[in-house]
Amino acid sequence: MSSSLVATVPGDSRRQFLAGLEALRLSLDSQLVSGSDAVGSFLRRGLTIVSYNLLESFISTRLDEIANYINSGLTHFIDLPDKLQRAATVDVMRFANSRMQRSRWDPASALPFMTSIGESLAASSGPLKLSPLTWQWSGSNMIADDLHRAMRLFHVASPWQTIEMFSNRTGHSMPDPKTTVESLLRERNLCAHESSYQVSNLWIRAVPYQLQVIGMGVDIAISVSAQEMHLANSDFFQDINWMSSNRIQFRYVQQRSRTWAEMMEGKTRAFRVGNDKDSILREAINRARGKHQIVVVQNEVLQPIDWIYPEVP
Repeated sequence: MSSSLVATVPGDSRRQFLAGLEALRLSLDSQLVSGSDAVGSFLRRGLTIVSYNLLESFISTRLDEIANYINSGLTHFIDLPDKLQRAATVDVMRFANSRMQRSRWDPASALPFMTSIGESLAASSGPLKLSPLTWQWSGSNMIADDLHRAMRLFHVASPWQTIEMFSNRTGHSMPDPKTTVESLLRERNLCAHESSYQVSNLWIRAVPYQLQVIGMGVDIAISVSAQEMHLANSDFFQDINWMSSNRIQFRYVQQRSRTWAEMMEGKTRAFRVGNDKDSILREAINRARGKHQIVVVQNEVLQPIDWIYPEVP
């Protein structure tokens, strides 16, 4: 994937995630990493740990962005369903305590974190000031159940199935996302705690693809839901399964040999073709606004390399 194709992602967290995936792919092409000697084994273990951290960091920082966007909207705390109210109060206090116990912050470093938690909890009688911890996790690492919990709080129906459906529709098929996340974390932990653990080239070369499918699926689902929370959509709050794969459409910007084409999902003819990718993408984004449409940029073999939900930066 060319680095020039990463620049279309609007959110900082997504730019960093895709840049990290590109760096990971380039690293895996190195003869040092793929070597059968002790150096190759050492480097593959290190990259396995870093790889899972890429996904954790992306989810965590994306939740920061999502929380800020929701808080800038029309919803008040009283509008939230009971489970989300509990997550925003009781769970936030529990997660904050867990994070404080794991950290080695001095009082000066801890104060901004404690202040943000206090401000969030104090906003229970007016406009939202949700902490990102509402959707995050108490442990040192994100597990599959943590990801499932976060997506359910965004009213995503059948989160694993939703990610699978997104992957099928965007050209990056993944039949069992939950097992994939569990495998990625298991390998990460084995590499972190067993200095002689062996990571095969075959396994690790599939990791960038797996990380992108999971990250992209989660981001699409929670971004669409975040817009409904931002708008204080009562239908969304009353339906715990509001967000499903059937809720959205995909609009593709596809790379061809010499041109770029804008395609609607399910159509065989291009809506527009041109030489200027940025122009094609910009117009596709404008046409997708307000329609629950995701713009996915695909390379010449129709693999996704970028995605944008226009309403949520």
